[in-house]
Amino acid sequence: MRKEFIILIPAYQPKESFIDLIHSIENENVDHIIVVDDGSGEEYKNIFDSLKKNITLLVHSINRGKGAALKTGFQYISSHYSSYVVVTMDCDGQHKIKDAKKLYDYNLNHEDEFVLGSRKLDCNVPLRSKLGNGITRKIFSFVTRVKVYDTQTGLRSFSNELMSLMLNIDGSRFEYEINVLLECTKRNILIHEIWIETIYYNNNSESHFHAFKDSYRIYKQIITYALKKRT
Repeated sequence: MRKEFIILIPAYQPKESFIDLIHSIENENVDHIIVVDDGSGEEYKNIFDSLKKNITLLVHSINRGKGAALKTGFQYISSHYSSYVVVTMDCDGQHKIKDAKKLYDYNLNHEDEFVLGSRKLDCNVPLRSKLGNGITRKIFSFVTRVKVYDTQTGLRSFSNELMSLMLNIDGSRFEYEINVLLECTKRNILIHEIWIETIYYNNNSESHFHAFKDSYRIYKQIITYALKKRT
């Protein structure tokens, strides 16, 4: 049976290119586009207003973090739909709808798996991103004994069978995404990776990831997971 194809995008202070991303999604066979404005502020209201006819817009009055924005979207989806695959995308143009469709198509036949759109982190990737992902990959693999190449990708998908789990995982900022992977390994949920196009604009300058603060939050979660395994 076909499941609804839902795109969920957490957005914080998006650039004008975000409008082009939404239009590219509209041109494909997507059932619902849900955007969470994570407290972007009045300066960005015109961008979201220009898209209101084409999306379901959920708004945080203040910035609460990517994890909180994702869970706001998940709660809305859980309350309004019953059979679906939700694909999360970032708002900065790093993900293409053609790759999101790959995840959706795979998840239709693998409902109990969590799917990642993984980037090949080659010489064209900004050094900061390559190093950060490489270190996280090694630590994650060492702690969990599960190999995940791209632990930091925001292009992810799962079907309604996993929604309850996603809503109850801790984390309100970027650490939420690593907690999802840790919880999947803990519960023996298969994490499947699909190669996607690697895109970085302006040396990834549009990212809201803070190298020190957010890396600290991520590694803290992995270390906490490792300590719990030993006790």
